[in-house]
Amino acid sequence: AKGARVEYLVRDMLRRHTNLEFERIPASGALHYLKGDIYVPHKHNIFCIEVKNYKESHFNDKMFTSRSNEFIKWWSKIIKQAYGGEQEPLLFFKYNRSKIFVATTRKPKVCKQYINVNWVGAYVLLAEEWLEKEKVVFTNGDTIYRPWEPDPEWELTDS
Repeated sequence: AKGARVEYLVRDMLRRHTNLEFERIPASGALHYLKGDIYVPHKHNIFCIEVKNYKESHFNDKMFTSRSNEFIKWWSKIIKQAYGGEQEPLLFFKYNRSKIFVATTRKPKVCKQYINVNWVGAYVLLAEEWLEKEKVVFTNGDTIYRPWEPDPEWELTDS
């Protein structure tokens, strides 16, 4: 229930910033041809969008030492899902009483406040600021471009 609530928050935030009709994916990613949590129906989606909500922050110093860090596990999982669907990974996450954050493989061009978790290829920012300033395009309409590929240097976990 808590996960669904945050999915609706992210969906509404994406709708507000893009004027696209984002929806939650039916069966929340259980469909073999549709991965992630949120998408724009009837369009080629550039991103595989996953949404996570936890009691405590997992975006912390444990990322350096623990192979079981939740953020690293989520990111590793979405990279594999995105690659399988020829998409880019996009992870929205929050914890109790926090703002919503976004992790992307795209280095921010406008936003100055971000954290680069370079060993897994992630840039992490406040989601609202990223959506406002970076002017991200979420769909190619009906055009499909070359698939996105993970960098072989990234140290991803088996999730």
